Amino acid sequence: MTARSKSRAIVLGNLSLAYVHQGELDAAAASLHDAIDVLEATRGGGGLNIVSDAVRKLRRWRGEPVVQDIYDRVLSLMTTA
Repeated sequence: MTARSKSRAIVLGNLSLAYVHQGELDAAAASLHDAIDVLEATRGGGGLNIVSDAVRKLRRWRGEPVVQDIYDRVLSLMTTA
């Protein structure tokens, strides 16, 4: 079951990357929140790499509250690892 959850984080991270490339900020954030939920439970390395990539690509929107929420969650995830 854990392997399926880890792959789910990868899929959700890739989905968020696709949304970022399309400029769909809210959809990207929703997918990232779901991916972070999975990562908090599984600590899957591959998913974390993809989520980190998506967060880097959100940098130009860092002033947006929805992106700041993502940054806060990723920081929290990193500090509890």
